[in-house]
Amino acid sequence: MLLAIFLLVGYLIVSNLGNRVVWKPQVASSTSQNTVVYNSILDGLEVSSSIQVNPRVIGVMIDNHPDARPQSGLLEAKVIYESPVEGRITRYFALFASDQTVNEIGPVRSARPYFVDWLREYGGLYMHCGGSPDALVQIKSQKVFDLNEMYNGDYFWRDNSRSAPHNLYTSSELWNKFLSNKNSSEFTAGWKFGDLDQTKAESVKNVAIEYSPSYSVGWKYLADSGRYERSINDRVQKEGQASLLADSIIIQYVKSKVVDSYGRLEIDTSSQGDARLLRDGLMWRGSWKKENGRTRFYDLSGQEMFLKPGKIWVQIVPKEINIKIST
Repeated sequence: MLLAIFLLVGYLIVSNLGNRVVWKPQVASSTSQNTVVYNSILDGLEVSSSIQVNPRVIGVMIDNHPDARPQSGLLEAKVIYESPVEGRITRYFALFASDQTVNEIGPVRSARPYFVDWLREYGGLYMHCGGSPDALVQIKSQKVFDLNEMYNGDYFWRDNSRSAPHNLYTSSELWNKFLSNKNSSEFTAGWKFGDLDQTKAESVKNVAIEYSPSYSVGWKYLADSGRYERSINDRVQKEGQASLLADSIIIQYVKSKVVDSYGRLEIDTSSQGDARLLRDGLMWRGSWKKENGRTRFYDLSGQEMFLKPGKIWVQIVPKEINIKIST
């Protein structure tokens, strides 16, 4: 029995000039009592059973127009991508494990091609309301597993206390109702989680990303909790009474261009570029590269960077966007 557990678990030790870096097991580990601990490959956190190691992923498009704030469901999301769309505003792509309980998520908005690209890295269900012409063609031609409110209104609702189109919501109860008679794939291509060599990092406590003159995203490191607190235009972003926090922040620099009269963007998600990782009050410089259908992040020596288990926020930043970094 002990041998079987040992073979199941395993671990990888990487040494670098005396600086020991440990990749903590993402699937399972053995405690001194010979019990097995499982970790989700989506966010690296401990889960209660092996079934939850490879979750079915739900991706929801979430509005970030000023009239859509405060949003619902961002607190519970495991991974969040934030990317510009037309009008120099951003939109969120929030990822959940299908077995989570989330009572309200939204406001739900429309699809864009680059968000479809990121959804395909997780093989999950894509929840949205309509989309740009290119995104809808992409969803159909690539047979993306999606749930479009325009044809599936039973899995969404409108909050009449808000004005349309910033009032469309969904929930885990509704996505599970939809999934009850559907087959969906498990997520298998997770990032790596564990410790990093701090001698390769810089001390960075605060970051501001100026997506437009009137829209600046801020992240402030909170030493007491070891997490980052998010703000918009210098005001802490909250959901209810709780601040939005992150354990790992990835800044992914991309090429982008306007492609039509509506100001819609084409964003490169398939090649490579510069990247930054923020965790534990430090910043690692590196790069990103799409390999075998999955975006991965590497340090300057070419080693894949380990994330801190917990909430992950990916900031998609076109090269022309100004970023302010402070210690």
